[in-house]
Amino acid sequence: MFPTSKTILLTAASASLALTQAAVADDLDKGRNNKGNPYVAGDMHNHNTCTDGSVAAGYSIDRSVGKGAAAAGGNNFNLDWFTLGNHGGSGNRDCRFSDSSANIPGQTTTTWDQTLGKTIDGITISSLKGTPNGTGSNAKMWRWQSIQEIEYPIIVNRTPMYDKVLIEGLEWIAPGHEHVDVAVITGQNPRRGGNADKMAEFEYRFDRADTDAIGPIAEGSENQLWPGKDNVNNSGTAGHLKALEGIKWLQSKHPLQSYVIPTHTERQGPFDPAGSKGYNIEHFRDFNNAGPTVAFGIESPGHFAEGGLTGGSGSYGTGAVGGGTYGMSGIYTAKVGGLWDGMLGEGRNFFIFVSSDWHSRGAGGARDSFTTADFIPGEYTRLYVPNGGRFSAQSVVDGMRSGNSYSVNADLIGPDMVFRARARGDDWKNMGETLVVKPGDQVIVEMEMTVPEKNNSPYSFNNPLLEQVGIKQPLNKPLLDHVDLITGKITGVIAPGANGYAVPNAGGTAGAAIVYNPTATIARQIPATKMHREHRDGRSVRLRFTTTFTAGNTPFYIRARGTNIPVGTPNVTDSAGNPVLDASNAQVSCADPACPAHLETVSGVKKVTHDVQAWSNVWFYANPIFIRPEGSPKLLVETNADLARRLGHRADNDHDHDHNH
Repeated sequence: MFPTSKTILLTAASASLALTQAAVADDLDKGRNNKGNPYVAGDMHNHNTCTDGSVAAGYSIDRSVGKGAAAAGGNNFNLDWFTLGNHGGSGNRDCRFSDSSANIPGQTTTTWDQTLGKTIDGITISSLKGTPNGTGSNAKMWRWQSIQEIEYPIIVNRTPMYDKVLIEGLEWIAPGHEHVDVAVITGQNPRRGGNADKMAEFEYRFDRADTDAIGPIAEGSENQLWPGKDNVNNSGTAGHLKALEGIKWLQSKHPLQSYVIPTHTERQGPFDPAGSKGYNIEHFRDFNNAGPTVAFGIESPGHFAEGGLTGGSGSYGTGAVGGGTYGMSGIYTAKVGGLWDGMLGEGRNFFIFVSSDWHSRGAGGARDSFTTADFIPGEYTRLYVPNGGRFSAQSVVDGMRSGNSYSVNADLIGPDMVFRARARGDDWKNMGETLVVKPGDQVIVEMEMTVPEKNNSPYSFNNPLLEQVGIKQPLNKPLLDHVDLITGKITGVIAPGANGYAVPNAGGTAGAAIVYNPTATIARQIPATKMHREHRDGRSVRLRFTTTFTAGNTPFYIRARGTNIPVGTPNVTDSAGNPVLDASNAQVSCADPACPAHLETVSGVKKVTHDVQAWSNVWFYANPIFIRPEGSPKLLVETNADLARRLGHRADNDHDHDHNH
């Protein structure tokens, strides 16, 4: 029996009623920041001292979802929802404490051997469970235990404090690959207690860094609660097959209550059949095939302030596929005709998401305004999902699955974007949905967005990348320059083993040359100066445009991206407006007297690096709308949405049946 989920996919009607729904949201949502907006902002990938982060688990929540200034210093970022997403494996630090490196008053690195048996924040850890893992100050707690006994209880504690949606998740160290964002929300109900047992079980069974051979023991016996773990097949092709088993496990047991989103997918280069790194397009196809309602996209790289003189934003070195980031995204997302377009060209439910990958501020402490490494969740990146009337963890998962979401860096646009299409007076279709048309129909595409008055940047000096072309734009007040509408033909799903299913990949900038969908193109480029402009309360600006496409006999999709960078800006965008390799940004000098001291220099001249680079080179991405001619076969995105609906109906019927008995 599946836990109930009344809202599986956001429909066009429910999206158009989002403002009304938000107005009548029940009291569970009274602390939510964006009640009056159709979307709410969150972060699903971040770290604390349970693994390799610098701050306590509770502190990461406080700074991310709290309002105003933090008690110990620094700003909070008022997210609406937040998923703790630590690595799998183990850790020796008690994550109720921040590390000394975070430079937070009263907080110092604390290991489990110092705190066993003590009650701290209402939590008592009497022993480190499972297979013994290290001794003394290096004694480690397995992640499944910290999920169950540390992070989830902290979520339960923090939920009534903030009235925000808090979720226990995981950055899965996937067998055969790099990292994947996962959440299993089954059992999680922090307003009433609940548990994160299913999240913990997935981590124990399938994370390649978790080599515990015991797991939890049934109370009053010596029997393992989770027997049958494979602790062998963790690398290369065998590891990929184990990863697929993990996805199948989620699809079978938690098809509507989980997600699987590979992250910083280009960072370690192509897949290594004998190692544990990278992804090629066939692996994403395998994931989506194995988990049609749980494996539905990839995530941007995070680590947005790491860029130096030779690149490094996102922790992407020259060996990454693409050789680095492009407009703060990996090449799989940034390249028109690249891997994302290849997946969409099959009509797959394959969407794009963004998160912070917060660990630390590098040369700065957690309270400092600058960073040479990461941004706190909500500070720089925001993942927007639909704002249901009764917003919950299920709303987050449903919203991500639906594709009706968009990703924004540096608050270039706000929580009220509209991106939709219709034909012949039919209902509007939103991101992730499919519009069925007759060949020759005019498809009307409408887009609206609000450019906020300012963002969270601590810098008010002018953007040095834009000063090259005579534009004076403060870093804390980015303005939208243009929006690209990118289209590509949908030619059908490629079967496993068929020609083109597996595509040879390449590391470095050679990987940027691979085209997966040659029909993808920038079909419309709309300058902000050509959009209808409406000033809101004297501060923000509402922009709107409408355009049309003529439907043909072949299905296609339309996706959107926007930026503050004009077409052909030296060292930033090419003549078509595509982002170039971000390492090129460092060729531009930061000459303003307010340029911070932590920037990297050449012959004593500061260059556009680290957080100044991130605040300068700003983009947003909106997920696609699909268009299909009448009478043609349903696209896979439709088939998988239908599957989710059927699973939801089955769950509702089971739930009603249980109540009748």
